[in-house]
Amino acid sequence: MEYWDLVGNPAGETYRQLIKVLCDYSDKFYFVTRKELKYNPDILAQFKPYALETYRTKKWANTITKGPAATVYIIEANQDTCRLLQQTASTLYDWVAPDLPEDLTFLKNNFAWFTCTSHEEFGGFSIRSEFYRKLLDQVPGLEIEKVK
Repeated sequence: MEYWDLVGNPAGETYRQLIKVLCDYSDKFYFVTRKELKYNPDILAQFKPYALETYRTKKWANTITKGPAATVYIIEANQDTCRLLQQTASTLYDWVAPDLPEDLTFLKNNFAWFTCTSHEEFGGFSIRSEFYRKLLDQVPGLEIEKVK
């Protein structure tokens, strides 16, 4: 297993291409909302038809909260949801309250291969094969560094 961290905040075309690769090679993704924060209800409504599951938890990728449980929205990764992700934000770390849900995480076969902690501006990849490592090269302008 290799771990790669994002350097900077993917924006503009780099953000759109990153989302395309993540959607194309994932079964689903999720984001979270927290009871104590406000979010744009229109954004949540746009994703609702594609929601596979929602549940409440105090633990998700890279996060354990001592506060109230968060709601995790598991969303089908497809062309429509990819387009929504691309149109709703212009940078990866735009996915933060009060406008957008937080902590985009992409899964393939229930393995989280991309995780993001939006409010801390952290994103990274967990790579299990050379195939997935090479996918990152398809995103022009994506800056990553291997975790040693």
